[in-house]
Order: sequence, then C-alpha cells, then structure tokens
Amino acid sequence: MQSKFLLLFLSVLLSSSLLEAQCKRGEKLRITNDVEIKVLDCREATRLIYNEGWYPYSIEDEQEDRCPQLVSSAAEYYRNSNWELSAQSYGKLMDLRCDSWNSDWVNPDDSYLYWSIALQNLGKFDESESVLIRAIDELPGNTDLMIRLAYAYKKLDKIDEMIIEYERIMDFGVEDSSLLQDLASAYGSQGRTDEQISVLKKILDFDPNNTSVQSELANVYENSGEDPLELFKARYNDNPENASFALEYAQKLMDSGELLTAISVLENSLLYNKNNYLVYQTLGKALSENSDFEKSNQVFENLFNLDNSNFRVAIQISSNSMDMDEYQEAYEWSKKALKISGNNAESLSHMGNLFYKAMQNCRGDSFSSSDKIVASLAYQYFELAEKKGNSMYFKQQRWLEENDVLFGYSDWFMTDKEVQATGKVSPTSSCYDWVSESLNKSKDW
Repeated sequence: MQSKFLLLFLSVLLSSSLLEAQCKRGEKLRITNDVEIKVLDCREATRLIYNEGWYPYSIEDEQEDRCPQLVSSAAEYYRNSNWELSAQSYGKLMDLRCDSWNSDWVNPDDSYLYWSIALQNLGKFDESESVLIRAIDELPGNTDLMIRLAYAYKKLDKIDEMIIEYERIMDFGVEDSSLLQDLASAYGSQGRTDEQISVLKKILDFDPNNTSVQSELANVYENSGEDPLELFKARYNDNPENASFALEYAQKLMDSGELLTAISVLENSLLYNKNNYLVYQTLGKALSENSDFEKSNQVFENLFNLDNSNFRVAIQISSNSMDMDEYQEAYEWSKKALKISGNNAESLSHMGNLFYKAMQNCRGDSFSSSDKIVASLAYQYFELAEKKGNSMYFKQQRWLEENDVLFGYSDWFMTDKEVQATGKVSPTSSCYDWVSESLNKSKDW
C-alpha cells in the first residue's frame, strides 16, 4: 500500500516538474475546469492545475467544443436580423478560427462577409473596416469583401480610401453600375474629370441603356466645356440599329436645332426598327417642328396603324392638319381623338381650339352669324375641358368671353322661324362646310 502511494506521488511530482519545465517567464497557458476557460501566466496556470482541478486546454479542444454551437448561433441570429448577437457570434467563431476546425462547416469568405454586414447594419463602420481589412489580407481575391470595405469607407467619408478600393474592384472586372457610379462621383468631387468620364463610359459598355449614366456623362462633358453631342453621335454611329441610341442622338440634335440631321437619323432607325413606337413618334415630332406637316402626318398615320388606341396620335395629326389649313381633315381626326379617349379633357380642349382657330381663320373684320356659332362651339368645348381639369387654352377662352363674338339672344332672334323651330343653329358659311355640329338653343333665348 505504501509503495502504491509512493508511486502516485512520484508520478504527480514528475508531471508537475515537466509542466513547470515547459513554462517560461511571460508565457501563457490555456486551461479549463469544464465551466470556463482561462489564459493565464504559465506558473499561475500550473498552480490551478495541481491545486484546484484545472487542466490544460488546447485550441483544438476548444474548437471541437465551441465551434458547432457558434456556427449555428451565428447563422440563426443573421437570419433573424439580430445584428448585435450575429456580429458577436461571427466575431467569436473567426477569432477561434473555426474555419480551420472544419472548412465544410465554416467558410471564411462567408463568415467575414456576414460579420461585416452585421456590423454595418449596427452602424459600426469603423469596426467593419477593421474586420474587412483583416479578411482581405487573408482572402485577397474576394470582391464581395472589397465592395463591403468600399462601402464602409464611403460611410466613414474616407473618399481616398474608397477610390482605391473601387479601383481594385475594377481591376477584378466587376461590372456593377451603382458601384462604378459611386467611383465616378468620387472622381468628380476631386475634379478628376478624365477619370470620371472614363468610368462612366465603362459603365455604358456593359449597361448601354442606363439613362442616368448617360445624363451624368452628358453633364460632365458640358461642365468640362466639351460638346456632349459628339458622345451620342459616336454611340449611334457604332450601333445604328439600336433604337435607344438613335432616339437619344436625335433628341439631342433636336434640342440643338439640328432638325434635318435628327430626321435623317430617325428615318434610318426605322429601317431597323419598323414597329418601334417611339421612333415613329419622335420622327413625326421632328418633321412637325421642321414645318413638314404633310410628311409628319404620314409618319403619324403609320404610327396610328400600329396603335389605333392612342388618342394623342390622332390629336397630333389633327394639329398638323390645322397648320396646313386642312380643317376637314383636322376635324375628322379630332373626332377620332374624342371617341378613343372617351371625351377626356385633353381631347375636348383640342376640339375647342380647332373651332377657335377655324373661326379666327375664317372671320373678317366683323363677325358673321356663322363665325359666332363656331366661336360658341369652341367656348362650349373649352368649358367642358375646364370642368374636367384642362385649362390649356384659357387665354382663348377668356378672349371669347371678353369680345362680342359669342352667339346670343339677339343673334337667335334674327334667325329664320324655321331654324328656330329646330332648336339649334349651324354655320352656313362655306368656310365652315366641314362642321357637322350644331349649336343648341340656350334656355334664356
């Protein structure tokens, strides 16, 4: 019995001596008592091991014990948008390097990313910056982490750092309009116009129909003293079959007063885009602005054949006909607009203007009975349109009110008894032979 006790004592004494021999001043030892983990000075750790039941605990042991729970908790907190606990859990599992414990369970790319996102959702952009710098040092090719770091720099107003990060992202070939627009804006804020233009052009290479980038690029050109028209011309010439490029270029030409060139561009575009509504519409508008009303109507009639439910096309044809003093044609198309639109305010207003312009075109120095009838028809349509919220021709309506041009009681009194018996009057002048409407007798006549 005494010999067994002696052997046990010697064994403990030997283990203690070996442990103490491994310890050096200032070194730390990881120990546990199955309740908590401590990292202590080696000699203090040794004392707890032999006096209070603690034992050495390796990082591998801790990973085996804690990583499964940390991985599960981090994912659950993230799914539930519990950003505080999610950030804590991802921080702990990456500090413990759970990815080295089991890479199938823990992907460092995802873990760093979700950790940074959780921190950013908490508004802790400085902490997110530190995490992402550490992550990119380990995973230098991860563009998702770079994008998050650039965002952190943006929120921290570290513009120079943000630009550098975006430039790295560009080097990896990332095609993201919003990111590159941020970079272009940053260049612009620093007066780096050439680089700003280069980035905006890069965006349009892979996102050619991005209207906000197109507008921004045009503004940059204008602000730098260059003609943005050349930009749109080059894009159109490179892709003449692209309707968007043609429309964009044509509109810029029209804005610059170059109507003939705009018309040529749009006519060429129709060769590739025979059923494109906007190309027809813009071409018709350009021809009208160039006072080629007859050809404009040909284009709008082709458009109406493509879509006969658009009352505005009918109004445009009617307006062109009025400009050519072809009131019969204008009247027929105006009636179509009313029918298609269900007598909406815009169509009513247009019909009123048609009668108003016809009256002004036909009248002499004094107003005939026919002139007054047509003037009154115009006034009635203006009133109907106004009740529905359209006062586009309020000046014309006021003019009719303020001048003695409306058909009234005295005019009615002078008509034939046979006409009075019908309860309505119609214009008899040959200038109004296209008018098929009559003016009903007013209650106070």
